[in-house]
Amino acid sequence: MKKILDSIELFMLCFTVFVIPIHIKLSSISIGFLVLIALLKKENYSLFLSNFKNYKFWILVFPYILYWIGMIYTPAKHIKAGFQQIEIVSSLLVFPFIFISYSTNSIKNKIELINTALILGVLFSYFICLSIAIPKYISTKDFGILYYSRFSEVIKGPHHLSYHVIIAIMIIVLALFEKTPLLLTKRKYNGVKVILFVVCSVFLFQLSSKATILLYFLCMALIFGYTVIKRIIPLRIALPIIFTVILLSAFLYSLPNVKMRFNKMFFTLSHKDEINKSQESTALRLAAFEAGKSIIKENFWIGVGTGELGYALSRYYKHHDFQGAYIKYISPHNQFVRSFAMHGLPGFLSLVAIFVLLFFLALKHSNPLMFLWALIMLVLFNVEDMFGIQDGIVFFCFYTAYFVFNPKDCNVTLSQKSGIYS
Repeated sequence: MKKILDSIELFMLCFTVFVIPIHIKLSSISIGFLVLIALLKKENYSLFLSNFKNYKFWILVFPYILYWIGMIYTPAKHIKAGFQQIEIVSSLLVFPFIFISYSTNSIKNKIELINTALILGVLFSYFICLSIAIPKYISTKDFGILYYSRFSEVIKGPHHLSYHVIIAIMIIVLALFEKTPLLLTKRKYNGVKVILFVVCSVFLFQLSSKATILLYFLCMALIFGYTVIKRIIPLRIALPIIFTVILLSAFLYSLPNVKMRFNKMFFTLSHKDEINKSQESTALRLAAFEAGKSIIKENFWIGVGTGELGYALSRYYKHHDFQGAYIKYISPHNQFVRSFAMHGLPGFLSLVAIFVLLFFLALKHSNPLMFLWALIMLVLFNVEDMFGIQDGIVFFCFYTAYFVFNPKDCNVTLSQKSGIYS
């Protein structure tokens, strides 16, 4: 019976991470099955009880508890909005139990299958976007159809889709250096991995999300710097690879639609006094950040409550004549600001604790994928409301709970020795 449940559990985990980039609503089905499987495994009950004494469990769950505490002082007329927020962040509670259950799963090649499922999901989402965009481009000759929101709108917003793409790229690159498991583990498949890397890189630049493109450059620099310093690959191989990545990145950045978005960002940052009326994305984020800071100052210790933040922001935009932000009902676009404004200092510290835990475990277990995950999420938390949307919270909780409760699992490699290409 356990083997059957383990097989179903692994299949549902692979299905979940596969559909997250494609259609987040589909993941709710498999998540429900995963909870059921966790309850059907008799050996899990003792594990669940023991984890109530585990500080890692409480660090992951505490932000969810704050959402319920925040309901106590949410104004009565906004209680419904509060419960909607609680429903969105339920993954904070669910995934720790799912991956505590998964820790007893005895099937081999688990992480290889999960990582491969994410990459396949990203590739399938790319195929869907291309299948819609290319016929439109052929008929209209409008190059803009192949970029940003017009390219990804058939699936989801480009920023949200780019989360999954950047992590898929990191998995592929680390697998290329045999630093994280993937089904295509043998060196004879390195050509396939390079092709996957190029395809996903092109996809990322077509989505034109500024934050993830900057993360792409940062992570590439860290990975190649690490592999050279640790002599995982010799300079004679590293330099051509680095040169190729630089050329590819420079070419993709030079594309008109990508460059235009960065130019707009630089212009907005140099003209902050004009953000009141602007509806450019960077200007809206700056307005939201200013509003969030003001709300935090006035509600430093406990915040405004779980269901009140959106209304508090709207009042600020209206009072300070931030027309663009008011019209678009802009959220903070910064999870640290969002949690601080919503639940005060405890909300902010609860997020800090999660990242301290992630970086600590990544360094303790020498897990490069976990380290890059923590770094990427840390940056995205500063530019996105990761707990405000299903695409953010489900993806974050999936891999974060995985890493926290199975920190060694993602660090299995074909070769534990350096210099594998020497």
